Amino acid sequence: MSVYQKIASLSPRTTELLLALGVAEKLLGAVSQKSSRYPLFATVPSLGQVENVTIEHLKSIGTQAIYLTPDVPVAENFIDELKSNGIDVITFDAGSIDEVEREIYRVARTVARSTQAEKLVTRMMYGIDETRRRVKDMEPIRTAFFTGREPYTVAAGGNIITELLEVNALSNVYKDIAKKDAQVDLSTLKLMDPQLILLPDSPVALTDDDAFTMGQYTEHALTVFVPGEMFSPGVGITMLGDFYRELNEKMRRFTGENLANRGVPTYF
Repeated sequence: MSVYQKIASLSPRTTELLLALGVAEKLLGAVSQKSSRYPLFATVPSLGQVENVTIEHLKSIGTQAIYLTPDVPVAENFIDELKSNGIDVITFDAGSIDEVEREIYRVARTVARSTQAEKLVTRMMYGIDETRRRVKDMEPIRTAFFTGREPYTVAAGGNIITELLEVNALSNVYKDIAKKDAQVDLSTLKLMDPQLILLPDSPVALTDDDAFTMGQYTEHALTVFVPGEMFSPGVGITMLGDFYRELNEKMRRFTGENLANRGVPTYF
């Protein structure tokens, strides 16, 4: 496998992974991102929006490899053109916790950071194991996790989100749908009767208006806004331990007998 010294990232998720692996000095550019928990992100030259990235610019800065995720809207002919110009394409693609571990190691090998990958994976698995231990005797909370709007979509059985929810004793009420994401009519919320509705801020930001709309279809659900990166197959998963402990403590204060403020959305 080749080891690259001059790389660029076309998706925020791969940018954050590369920064977590400690290769900021190799990053010649990255597409724009609204926010990042990595201060070094601000030091990476901006490529602008992904749709504005050009082959000519990538060649001019000496790019050897491009990193991206399958959800980034890049045309197949653009990828073919990258390859024909001698720029390798490295895709980070994971649909389960085990696959996240595999992909972190694979990407790390392309930038000679296997030791750092070991640290990230160890931190990830420790946090997951600790979370499972902490909640093993807790009653699961029925949960709906929305992934998009116009139309509304939810994480279904084939989504890594369902696995991550179960780690924290949150049971996805739509897990029996054999898809990654499923379009839903909000009227089904009454039938599914979730105790908890989670609304992420990425990749599609859901808002107070969405929470209000959903509230008209539920009688008992608590609505909580959460950072989407903690539920995506990226480096955010390596930080799950502390995040899930705090999330679970907050959820269980409001999803039991205590109904105070349940009708008001809260932010994590």
